[in-house]
Amino acid sequence: RSCSVSTTASGATPAPTPTVPSDSVVALWSDAYTSHPVDTWSATWDDADVEDYLIGTDSTKKYTNLVFAGVEFTTTTLDASAMTHFHIDVWTPNSTASPNVFKVKFVDFGPDGAFGGGDDSEHELIFDENTMDTEQWVSIDVPLASFANLASTEHLAQMVISSVGLSTVYIDNIYFYDAGLAPEPDV
Repeated sequence: RSCSVSTTASGATPAPTPTVPSDSVVALWSDAYTSHPVDTWSATWDDADVEDYLIGTDSTKKYTNLVFAGVEFTTTTLDASAMTHFHIDVWTPNSTASPNVFKVKFVDFGPDGAFGGGDDSEHELIFDENTMDTEQWVSIDVPLASFANLASTEHLAQMVISSVGLSTVYIDNIYFYDAGLAPEPDV
């Protein structure tokens, strides 16, 4: 399947606890896993505000005034080449009805591991009302192959989250995993 989604009622409840074994995960953000170093969750060039936000004892990222937010891990690029899937948990109080959408883009800096140089690649996926729910935690799991224009996932350096109409978004459990070593996500 190309995308699996599960939702959980929220309000004051944290995102679902991941069940993928830690030895088959490379995480950007999650209380359940050791996270890869991230330089910034809101780059100087983006159009969003971010804060660390606790739901109970669970740490999440809360984006407000979200148009697009640049998450950079350029100092130490991330090698997800052994991983097969990407996961993110998303919650929004905003209406997810069309034309509102949530987007995730990854940028790989290519073999030279640096911005520019002609070997960078990127791809963005769009999640609409068929994927997103208002006031529900949505667990999105997609094959990395869905990011078809990424020439590689060996030097990932940026994640850009953006939206149309979703000005407030909470995100949690952002990671890559090897589906061959992980249990199937709940759908």
